[in-house]
Amino acid sequence: MMKTWIKELEKALSKNFYEDEVKDIVSFYTEIIEDRKAQGESMDDILSDYDIKDIVKSMTPNILMKRVNDTYSKTTKSMRQLLLLLLSTPILLPLGILYIVMIIIAISLIIASFSIFFSSIVGIVALIVEISASTLGTAEMFGLIGISLMGFSFAILISIWLYKIVWILSKKLLVIFSKLAKRGDQS
Repeated sequence: MMKTWIKELEKALSKNFYEDEVKDIVSFYTEIIEDRKAQGESMDDILSDYDIKDIVKSMTPNILMKRVNDTYSKTTKSMRQLLLLLLSTPILLPLGILYIVMIIIAISLIIASFSIFFSSIVGIVALIVEISASTLGTAEMFGLIGISLMGFSFAILISIWLYKIVWILSKKLLVIFSKLAKRGDQS
């Protein structure tokens, strides 16, 4: 009976968590169940206290706080999991709406960083074409191209910094909102 329950738990957890996270959660609950069994409780009573859906839901904030989101796909998966958790619980719904707003702001900033990058490329190309068609002397042309390249470099740096800041803030927001979800879910 316990083996069947463990397999069902593993199956449910594997839909949301990585393999090492599933192993940690399963070993945690296996230990709790074995301790309660050693104290003389019946397996039916023990397993009736642990609903698999509730376990997945309650463990999500803990796992998301500890997870290392070092790639775009991992961060996106974690953000999606947190958002689903926040929107699936009525008490956490306002937090979920706030999180959606934060995600929209982050996406807007990423779009802005790409816009800065591409507009600076278009601007530098247009300026070089315009300068080459003008009647300026060689010294003036190289001076304007040099100044425009410095401006282009500065715009690219701003774009890269903005992107990195948004990336870092997204990961921080994930941890902060996971903590808030954990507290809100315990209330």
